[in-house]
Amino acid sequence: MTNFETKIASWKHMPQSVDGEQLFAIGDIHGQAEAFNATLSVLAGIPRAATMRRLVLLGDVIDRGPASLEAIRLAGDAKVLALVDDVFILPGNHELMLIDAIDDPMMFMGDWLDNGGEELILEAVPNCTARLLADFADIARRAVPSSFLEQMRNGPTSLLVGDLLMVHAGLNPEREALDFLSEPRDAVAGSDHWAWIREPFLRWQGGWGPELNWAVVHGHTPAVSKLVTAEIFTAEADKLTDHSRICLDAGSATGIPQIGWAEFHDGRYRLGITSQSDNGGEENQ
Repeated sequence: MTNFETKIASWKHMPQSVDGEQLFAIGDIHGQAEAFNATLSVLAGIPRAATMRRLVLLGDVIDRGPASLEAIRLAGDAKVLALVDDVFILPGNHELMLIDAIDDPMMFMGDWLDNGGEELILEAVPNCTARLLADFADIARRAVPSSFLEQMRNGPTSLLVGDLLMVHAGLNPEREALDFLSEPRDAVAGSDHWAWIREPFLRWQGGWGPELNWAVVHGHTPAVSKLVTAEIFTAEADKLTDHSRICLDAGSATGIPQIGWAEFHDGRYRLGITSQSDNGGEENQ
């Protein structure tokens, strides 16, 4: 079993409210189940600080990493494992690709397999020799719990807690926020979609939401691409002051066993990072 360690940055003040909740958010997981499990254990050890203790997973639980099916199982058990009262699992672009691939393999299966879905197939059926797209769809349908697929099809695609908007990729500042968030689940929607957008979202400095008072907590675009400390992660991920956003993607899509997360409560927030502890690098000592 790989050893993991968690580094947590210092608390910082934020003007946004979370309506009295103790709110946790976890960024992209991408099949890094061991790091995810270690993160949930860390959250369970943080003392309760509010009546409502909520956890939001920001999407891309699956694909690219070695243990997507185990990550899905952990997500389903996160309420118990993290000792929270409520869990929201938001869809990312990889969950949207999975749904489309299962529903219409002739049209979408190839794209999903090429974007990390092959690892999930090989996890479900080691040394898989399937060649037909319909067979891959059948393997995925059987392997992925129906409850997870149902959440990705019909559950919330974003969550607003007080002034914090949780969404996988972000918003388009050139469009009305609520209209943009109402875009349907569409894995081929292109870059102008809440599960796919990067620019102009990442560079925008003009505020978010109907009254420009929201902060966006998102993943999708890695803030870091190597194992780092919490201080380095915070420096790269925390764009609250200039861009009214925080990115919790810690690079798991590139194969790094590392998960970014945050805690929000009582007008303050802090970022944490859980990563493999035996890398031997200077940054993570």
